[in-house]
Parts: sequence; structure tokens; C-alpha cells
Amino acid sequence: DLSSAQDCLFCPPAVPSFASGMRISLFWASLSLLASLAGALVCDGSKKVPCFKLHGGLSIPQIAMGTWSGSYKDCKSGDFTCVKSHARFAAENWLHIGGTHIDGANDYRTQTSISEALQSSGLAREDVFITTKCPGAIGYQATIQCADDNLQMLGQFGTNGVAYIDLLLVHFPFVMKPVCRFHRESPECQPPNTPFTVASKKDLQDTWRAMEELKRIGVVKSIGVSDYNVDQLTDTLEVATQPIDLNQVEWNPKKHDEKMLAFCNEHHIQLQAWSPLGGAEGSVLADPAVKKIAAAHNVSSAQVTLRWSLQRGVAVVVGTANPDHADGDLDVFGFELQPAEVDAISALQAAESVHV
Repeated sequence: DLSSAQDCLFCPPAVPSFASGMRISLFWASLSLLASLAGALVCDGSKKVPCFKLHGGLSIPQIAMGTWSGSYKDCKSGDFTCVKSHARFAAENWLHIGGTHIDGANDYRTQTSISEALQSSGLAREDVFITTKCPGAIGYQATIQCADDNLQMLGQFGTNGVAYIDLLLVHFPFVMKPVCRFHRESPECQPPNTPFTVASKKDLQDTWRAMEELKRIGVVKSIGVSDYNVDQLTDTLEVATQPIDLNQVEWNPKKHDEKMLAFCNEHHIQLQAWSPLGGAEGSVLADPAVKKIAAAHNVSSAQVTLRWSLQRGVAVVVGTANPDHADGDLDVFGFELQPAEVDAISALQAAESVHV
């Protein structure tokens, strides 16, 4: 029951007005300390997956297991029962084999599966890093509500009040059309139409202010964005008083934006890859150069490709319900690519563009 301040661990104390300022300041400071300690446990050096340091002070495991429906090829479009089942298995297996980071989103419809996997794992909350995403630059109040909804779906309301989300992202710099939230197959959402409108500068900035407020309150520990370009990052930085901890973008050997990486490095924004094995440009797993490097290290092409991103300082999100693939995705820290090998894989983008 959260109606009583005495029963609510995460509610500011009810105090007389003359003392409220100091006591509430101490309350927020204590939440910040709890959050930092929790983050330290995920990245305390004892886990299988090493971490990257975020500019906001916390650390993030270098590899996450994603729960996007597109990862489960045997689930037909719109079959969310299939998707949720696969997502739960993928998350449970990932935690069982030593993974520490699960990636979800409103758009994936898999938060309840992540919650179930976390509960069945037997792990303490502070031993798992959870990322989730709000569906676009939806404005201040809608972003606050999105965080509330995600906390509920992720099972973060319990005996001691509300826990936290490790990393909350603005999923994309757009605003979805209402019908396209629910019926992507609708003609209004299909070419030549688009399912969204590009967010205005005001949309981006109002949404970011909400992200900072959620971090101040303590229910979100780190904040970032996804699929933002340099201009959109710049617009957000204009009003940011807290770091943009991360930008999640498509990044793989056939599509890697070097200007984006340089911008993020300059502004201390961690870059994270979705589709790290290949996206719209195609997979690189059968590429002769990648296979040759893999053979030299006695590992798979997928492991080489993931290792390439990590050695370039880019975190990765993988996605699979195949236990063997998950094992391989996690086992990428026992070898190191030589500089010439990193360069050869990076050159696949240039080679592909010349070929086209």
C-alpha cells in the first residue's frame, strides 16, 4: 500500500515545511546512492560480461540480449503470443548462461516476458541490467507515463515500493501515428505513407526534460536515445543538464557511421549496436574476409563480428532464442582481433558501397 509515507520506501518523507528542503534533498541523495550501488553489482568484475563506463557514472554490460520480434523468425507477423514465449526463453537462457543485460521496449511488447524471466532466474534485481524504451519523442507527460507503465510491466513494483529501470531510451526521434501503434499493416502505415512523423525540436527537448526528471526521481538510473542523428543529438544537448548516456543505432561491418561514432566519442555518449551481425545491407557471416579471420582464431564468424564492434568501443545487442547461438554470442572475450583484422572488417562497408 503506497498511500502511507511510512509504508513507502521510495516516497519522500512527510515533514514540516521548515525541514522539508533538507530532508528531501537527503532522500534524493540516498536514492542516487542506492542506484549507484546496484549498478556496481552488475559490473563489479565478477561477472562473465565486462562493462563500459557511461558518462553519467554507471556502467553497462557490453552485450545485451534483445527481445525484438524480428529475432524470432518462426513467429509470424502479429503473433505476440509466439514472440513473448520466445522472448521469455531467450531472456531466461541468457541469464542462466551468465548474461547480465536484457534489452526491451514498448514496441517489442515483451516487458512482461522479461519480468517473468527475471523472477524465474532467482537472481537479485541488482544482478541484472534492464534496458527499455519509450516509443518516440512523445513529450513530457507521456514519457513520465511510459516509464510508469514499463516499471509495472517489468515487475518493478513490489513489497518495498518501486525499484528502477537501469537504462531508459527514447526509442526513435519520431512520433508514431496512432493507428500504426496497433496496426502496422494498415495502409496508412505502408509505403508510400510512413507510420510516423519526424519529431520537432520542441518534441525532442520536452521528451528529454522528462527523461532527466525520471532520473532525478530515482526510478531510472541512466538515460539515452536510439536512432538519433547528429542534428537530433545536438538539439537534445542544447537543453540537457544530464548526460545522454547512450545512442543505440544500427551498426555492423556493412553499415557503420564513423561520423556518428566520432561525435558520440567527443560528447561522451556510448554507442550501442542493434543488428550487429548485419541489417538491411545483409549479413557478413559468409564474407570470405570474416570467415578467414574467424578460422585464424578458431571461433565463428558471428563471434568475430561481435568482437569487432566491442574492440571499437561499441556495445552490442544480440537477439536469438537459439541456445547455441546465445552461448557463442556470450563467448567473445577469450580472443582479440589484431588491428589489421579490425581494419579489414571495417573496410567491408567501403567495399560493399564500391561494389554497388
